[in-house]
Amino acid sequence: MPELTTQKSVLLTDLALCINRYRLYTPGIYVCLHVPVVLDDQTRVVPGLIAMVNHGRLKQCEPVEHGFEGPPNFILDVFDSDELPEYESRRAIFERFGVVEYVAVETAECPILHWNRHNGSHFETAHPDAHGVIKSKALPGLWIPVKALAARDWWMILVAIERGVTRRGHHEFQETIWHKNGRPAADDGIPFEAG
Repeated sequence: MPELTTQKSVLLTDLALCINRYRLYTPGIYVCLHVPVVLDDQTRVVPGLIAMVNHGRLKQCEPVEHGFEGPPNFILDVFDSDELPEYESRRAIFERFGVVEYVAVETAECPILHWNRHNGSHFETAHPDAHGVIKSKALPGLWIPVKALAARDWWMILVAIERGVTRRGHHEFQETIWHKNGRPAADDGIPFEAG
């Protein structure tokens, strides 16, 4: 991620507040800011924010002394509009290494959201539901109302997250963390829909 300006730092801090609120309801995940992630011998990146599952079968990376090794489940970066080539480059890296969701937010008076969700082979754009909410698949229960984000209405986003963590998808996600071998499932994919 390019060096943070004051504007990017403020936006990342506000977004981290929301993700951290989700973390408080989700024992068994790490959320870190500006920590190195080693994806292979030649690929080391420092995302704005990562969230990773720390236990169970959905765990994708390992915490090490100086960051993480392997792809986190969720990555969030903040960019200015003139840094979109850097966003595209990072998007390609995270897609190749299997990050479940990569979210980039462009700084602007009304922040612009780019939510990428891995479908098993490549990223697809995640779209809001009929109520204007994007529901994370990497972090079920993390609900982001798009209009609230554009308005920088952090309170509304926190309310949506508090609602999201009461839903079945979040409970099933927690079962994959709490059970020694993860929640039994018929397939190897994530055993629940986004939400």
